[in-house]
Amino acid sequence: MQNGWIRFVRGFLVIRIDGDYMERFFNMCRMHDIDLWGIRKEKAEEKDICMCEAYATDFFRMPPLLRKTGTKAHVVRKKGLPFYFPFIKKRIIFFAGVILCLALLNYVTDYVWAIEYVGNLQVSDDELSDFLEQESIHYGMKKSSINCEEKEKRLRETFQNVTWTSIYFEGTKLFVEVKENEKTEPVQIETRGTNIIANEAGTITSIVTRNGVPKVKAGDRVEKGQILVAGGVPVYDEGKNIVGFQIYDADADIYIRTPVEYKCEINSGYPVMVYTGDHVRMGFAEIGSYHIDGMPVWNFIERNILKKENENLYETAVEKHQIVLLDNIFLPVYYGSIDRKEYYIKYFNYTEEEMKEKLSENFEKFISGLEEKGVQIVEKNVKMEKSSKGMELSGSLLVVKQTGETADIPADTTQENETDQMEE
Repeated sequence: MQNGWIRFVRGFLVIRIDGDYMERFFNMCRMHDIDLWGIRKEKAEEKDICMCEAYATDFFRMPPLLRKTGTKAHVVRKKGLPFYFPFIKKRIIFFAGVILCLALLNYVTDYVWAIEYVGNLQVSDDELSDFLEQESIHYGMKKSSINCEEKEKRLRETFQNVTWTSIYFEGTKLFVEVKENEKTEPVQIETRGTNIIANEAGTITSIVTRNGVPKVKAGDRVEKGQILVAGGVPVYDEGKNIVGFQIYDADADIYIRTPVEYKCEINSGYPVMVYTGDHVRMGFAEIGSYHIDGMPVWNFIERNILKKENENLYETAVEKHQIVLLDNIFLPVYYGSIDRKEYYIKYFNYTEEEMKEKLSENFEKFISGLEEKGVQIVEKNVKMEKSSKGMELSGSLLVVKQTGETADIPADTTQENETDQMEE
């Protein structure tokens, strides 16, 4: 095998020997240290010939020996590296380009050019992207600078519902694979006790208490922020004196009748995008942070050759693709197209009937939204009138809706309740 590589590097010839004294020729080659190998007899045109191989440098030492022995030598084939040089020399630019591309490909494959998340349902892609950003993992960083085991541990510590993680590479793509706990254990929270307070002022229409002490009843008038159900339940002794309080989270269904104000205004004039028909579509390429497209050239032509002076607006749509080799080698090279449409803004005026119709539609949508939330409309008074800008609709509604929001029980609540009880 070693001799084979040496012969390929030096270059050798396949030679055909023809004559009556071929044995004498081979003996003389041996005496003159001319190396021949692969000697074999063959039949050609009803006579014997010999095929052999020799170094190209030794072939030029054979003519005196051929004359003495009356034999002839013909080169059948050339083999070895020296005989490829003329071919390479004629195509030096092509081979240099191939070598440069291979070198660049080997360089870019050491970096991260794409990131994909696998298996995340409860944790969003944006949350994982924020995590990678906090860990200084981003596009274009070297793969060897990422400690995958350390980042997997940090990921599990950051997201409590993630039970298993795997961060690995395939080509130039970084995969972040997670498995989440399907059955999340309920978190035990220390009960501090909460009250239910009113969201708005109004009259209580009904109250059903499941936990806590109700402080109001149906028909009572309440103000915003007033306690409706207290979470502190008093504990009495045999003499019906308060000896303490049991602290709970108040829970109740409370409905209140309260007014709701509505106001909507519409301008008589409204803008419309009008396309001029000037449509430009051009390709672009991105290599790393370098962006190349023909749009600046087109803008120069419009300003200086077409003498286009109007300052219209443009709607731009970009279609972008990343070059991928063998499904997993993502390169920092992008291509795509830029689609630009020219338009201008033109203002139109609504008629009075159109403004009334639009205001009515908006009001009906508002009413539908309330009804979807379970709000009952008891009364409604609506009026439309012209304004300086167009037309205005104002309405006053009387509704019955669920009220109440939780608020932590203040630390001095039990003391106040005890004082109130003593005064009674």
